[in-house]
Amino acid sequence: MPPPKKAAKKAAKKTAKHHPGHRQASDLRRAYEHMSRVEILQRSLKPSDAKVVTTLATLAREQLEAGNNQQAADLLRAAEHLSIAALTDQVSKKVRLSDELVQSIAEHFNELTGRAQEHWLKHEEQPGVFTAIYKGSRKNATVAFKHGAYHQALELARATEALAHVSPHGAHKMKRGEKVLRLTAV
Repeated sequence: MPPPKKAAKKAAKKTAKHHPGHRQASDLRRAYEHMSRVEILQRSLKPSDAKVVTTLATLAREQLEAGNNQQAADLLRAAEHLSIAALTDQVSKKVRLSDELVQSIAEHFNELTGRAQEHWLKHEEQPGVFTAIYKGSRKNATVAFKHGAYHQALELARATEALAHVSPHGAHKMKRGEKVLRLTAV
């Protein structure tokens, strides 16, 4: 722990870097970067997987138009991870992993899914496509992990964690009864 004077100096320096406009610009840049990667990845997706990614990208564009840059960036981060998970499913090969690596993967998977669950519980659950994508991603992550598809499981867990940061209220007024969109699982 730094001495009190150093700690105060460090806090002041950190605060100066993170003024409200800085956060908005940073989130806008993140959204831009994720959008570019999602657009590239979408070209390789099967149509069934592309539906989920396209839905999230559309929601993100709406958030950008509404000035909700952080929501948009998190939606696009989730879309990117879902794209990678879908592509991983298409090309994954069974590779023998050491027990140490499997243990490390399991710890990280549990950390990601735990954080996602913790963030998700802060929101009042909404019926609709957003919740369906979140729950489907969470379920598919668990299924992939149980089947030893660790790369896919981690990408799905990362997507779930990103989605949990998005407030269903602020993100989009989702329609009730929309068809459940689901990423192909193992």
